[in-house]
Amino acid sequence: MTVGPAPSCEERAAAPSKEADMSTQQVENPSVTRPDQARWDDAKLAIMAEAAPVAMIVWDRERLVRFWNREASRLFGWIEAEVMGREPPCLRRGDVDAWWERAGAGDAGAPLAAQGLRKDGSSVDLLVTPAAVGRDASGAALGVIAVITEARGAREARGERRPADGAAEPSTPAPDDALRESEERFRMVTLATQDAIYDYNVETGTVWRSDSFEKISGAPRELYADASWWREHIHPDDRDNATSALESAASSGASGWTAEYRLRRSNGDYAVLVDRGVILRDPDGKLRRIIGAVSDLTEQRRLERQVQEQMVRLKAAAEELEQQNRRLESEIIERMRSEESLRAQNEAIRLMSAPVVQVWDHVLALPLIGAIDGVRASRITEALLNEVVRTQARFAIMDLTGIEGVDLATTKHLLDIMRAIKLLGTRGVVSGISPQIAATMTELGAETQDLVTFGTLKDALRYAIGAATSAARPVSDARRWAGSRKG
Repeated sequence: MTVGPAPSCEERAAAPSKEADMSTQQVENPSVTRPDQARWDDAKLAIMAEAAPVAMIVWDRERLVRFWNREASRLFGWIEAEVMGREPPCLRRGDVDAWWERAGAGDAGAPLAAQGLRKDGSSVDLLVTPAAVGRDASGAALGVIAVITEARGAREARGERRPADGAAEPSTPAPDDALRESEERFRMVTLATQDAIYDYNVETGTVWRSDSFEKISGAPRELYADASWWREHIHPDDRDNATSALESAASSGASGWTAEYRLRRSNGDYAVLVDRGVILRDPDGKLRRIIGAVSDLTEQRRLERQVQEQMVRLKAAAEELEQQNRRLESEIIERMRSEESLRAQNEAIRLMSAPVVQVWDHVLALPLIGAIDGVRASRITEALLNEVVRTQARFAIMDLTGIEGVDLATTKHLLDIMRAIKLLGTRGVVSGISPQIAATMTELGAETQDLVTFGTLKDALRYAIGAATSAARPVSDARRWAGSRKG
């Protein structure tokens, strides 16, 4: 809950110093016989000023804007925050000075024609009625209020309704008529606004509230006419802050107060309200009245809580999602590592399944272990042919010592490998042929006359290395040499 002054146009209109003097020291209006009543009426009018159908601008002696209503924003394009404390950007300085002189002299007169400037750079024809706002002890004006409307020609150019032929432009109403009009306008504002407007009479302890307050509180008017009802129905947790804010503003001489609190409805629920009031005092500074407006923020605060709760849930979901992402990222990294390891193992297995080794210049050795199926035979053939081409090998030794489960298919694969390297001009040398492999080759009727065979890999290496160094040695000599070595 926030407690503090609310810098609004209502407060400026009801401030007990400069603005208050401006509203109580008028002497030209014969209908005002009680200065205190005029101040209270001015405060009510300040609350409804934003709904006025004409533009209203107030500036001080330095020609700085001190009040700017909604119609002025609509007519000229600048909002209040853009003009407060500045010279009126929509009016010429010469016109402002002239109107100050006229208002200071007390010359009411007819509205003055002038040309204004909009924020978008376009010009607008105006009718301006200036009047003094309060006077100091010497009779000099404290400020000037300009009531501004568009000239009739400008309205007609936009297709707005004009007076009938022979009819005059609306004139300034008489004091009694103006008072009735302002009261009617105030009543219409209380009906149109969703805020509940109140008038608290400090002396009598009674409170007048607009019909909107009954909708907010759910209580009939006769119940909340007494000021004590308000204090009793504030939420216990908010009561001290709300009442302290009001008492502090009243005792400090502040011109306004504001507080947010929860008020118990007739059904037991609590409405969240923000209360903004203008504090009125008599010439001696004694607190006389508080006029203000109460806005119901219950639905807004409910939506804010829903948004906050949703944000909490979204934050928790985001944190959970982040954790899941981290876990998933860790799993992906671990899986990538496993896949990399598996690829390395597969590559090692692939190399082991076809381990072609260059043991000498132009001599390759292929020690085979395990079973050989069609897939492995194709891999062995590819690897061996690639190495034959790369090394320009003249001899390729295929050692069968570690071959298991030799059958017809395995033997056929081995013979196919030897035929393949022969096409590249490389002599195939086979070592470690077991009796089972020899029997299978015979059963297949394979042509083995072009194969050089040895019982051990050692003998095959000796032969191939020796033959590579003397490439001209005939194969028959090699067979005889191999046979003599065995003898």
